[in-house]
Amino acid sequence: MDLALAIFNIGAGLGVLAAGGALVYLAWQATPLIRESRALTSDLRHLARTTEQELRPILAHARELTSNAEVLSEDVAVKLDRLTDLMNSLQASVEGGRLTVASARPDRLSVESWETHEDPTGS
Repeated sequence: MDLALAIFNIGAGLGVLAAGGALVYLAWQATPLIRESRALTSDLRHLARTTEQELRPILAHARELTSNAEVLSEDVAVKLDRLTDLMNSLQASVEGGRLTVASARPDRLSVESWETHEDPTGS
């Protein structure tokens, strides 16, 4: 029985030693991955800071443009309302006979220049 216990203890010790060796080997193989992960994390932090610094003015400019566009659209809406009112009053004047509409073509004018004068003597 003592021999069986001794063999068991030696086997268990060798198993623990093998497991420890495997863990050391895995840690040694994972070292480059850990180093690259830390470098990547550092790069991501730097990228986040840079992005925040560059996006802040862009977002401020976009907000300003949006507010300017909103003001301009309100101005256009007011002017369109005024134009609608003007067109409605013009239509009402035309329909009521208070306003007549002339043709778009002017009377026929001479093609001669206004600055040339004919010589009455005929020479």
